[in-house]
Amino acid sequence: MKNLTVEHISNVIAFLNEHADYAVLRNFEGLPDHNKSRDIDIIITRKSYQSIKEDLVKLIASSEWKIVTYLHSDRLLTYVCGIITEEGHTELVQWDFFVNTSVFGIPLMDAKEFLNNKKFNGFLYHVEDDCRFLDKYLYNCAVGSKYPEKYKATRMKAEYLPLVAHKVKALYGVQSVAECDKVSGRHLLLRAVLWNIKNNFWELMKGIFHFLYTFIKNYLCSNTGLSIGFTGPDGSGKTTVINLLIENLGDVFRTAHVYYHFRPMMLGNLGEVAHSAGIKKDVDRAYDKPHRGGKTGIVSSLCRLVYYSLDYILGYWAKVKSMTRITRIVIFDRYYTDIICDSRRSRIYLPPKFLYSFGRLFIPSLNYNILLTAKTETILSRKQELGIKGIEAINSKIDYLKDKKGYYKIINESTPQKAVVEILQIVFEEQQQKNLKRLKYGSCKI
Repeated sequence: MKNLTVEHISNVIAFLNEHADYAVLRNFEGLPDHNKSRDIDIIITRKSYQSIKEDLVKLIASSEWKIVTYLHSDRLLTYVCGIITEEGHTELVQWDFFVNTSVFGIPLMDAKEFLNNKKFNGFLYHVEDDCRFLDKYLYNCAVGSKYPEKYKATRMKAEYLPLVAHKVKALYGVQSVAECDKVSGRHLLLRAVLWNIKNNFWELMKGIFHFLYTFIKNYLCSNTGLSIGFTGPDGSGKTTVINLLIENLGDVFRTAHVYYHFRPMMLGNLGEVAHSAGIKKDVDRAYDKPHRGGKTGIVSSLCRLVYYSLDYILGYWAKVKSMTRITRIVIFDRYYTDIICDSRRSRIYLPPKFLYSFGRLFIPSLNYNILLTAKTETILSRKQELGIKGIEAINSKIDYLKDKKGYYKIINESTPQKAVVEILQIVFEEQQQKNLKRLKYGSCKI
């Protein structure tokens, strides 16, 4: 782990030690020098979090670290902080602040229960084995999942401790963890609801309302995760740059991203659909030659545009939004932008200005549209898919789009890593400004 990350973790923990009622839930033994997990899980009272929120944001903003993604849900506040070093390396730290353990807003264990017996190891406050076990175990039981095997050692130490036995008996009505394992998640969740109705009614009502409110808000708003689309001529290096980008985002996003090619694919290939419907007899399946098709007329182009647009609209709300409502990244190798730039590939031969205006009206926009290109001779040296005229035609449309809001032209003439650093610098800075505004004003932009 680089010194910048060690320094960042040390500064945040020192701040929490002085100002917050908190404890680290798990994987704290190596901190700050070694972080065993992709995130740092912290339990904190809601009141304590509210009291430190402004100063915590100021602490991060006063450093060179950026708030890349920020999530506000009913039980969890997440800050993914990132920095790009002078050497061009990316470092990320994810802070997860839990205000309770709950499922769908149904309380399972309050933060105060975790913090009653917190310990200090000389660097940070942490929970004991019983609370460390209960946090994941109670949640997994309620959603019908098995307790993670990687935490088996914690379970062996904790499952017979008095607090664990008391909690599963009170909440789930069982005599032991072993008995709890045999009951279905649906029944355990129902028992948790009944216990809360009897003992914790108003907190139950508040929790469910807060869950519904934040879930709907995070789904509708484009504020938490982010989406990036890449377009450019064949040979511009899109695949290499995308792979390097994911690699640079490290453990935090390596498994927390979704990749699509061209469109979400809610609808099938147009040729295959037409063939199945009996409209078309033969289907050209030479997909390794994307520019093989002949030029189409206005009617055919408009039909294709409507079909693909429907796919973008449905796919955005069904697939993209389901990821960006939380701290996830959605990456497109080509998106609607490719229809504007590369008519031959999509076989939509309509004026770029019309396609751009149409997209602004009807196509859900990604957060960042990367226009990746290079000099014509450089592209030809990498790939001969397109001729000089084809490359120059695409580059002219890239130049048309480069000054539009949300579009960023990146010249990939040097190493792919330099292009990745330039892209991440743009994304980190834009995300920082957006998240600082959200944290101050709570804005929601659909």
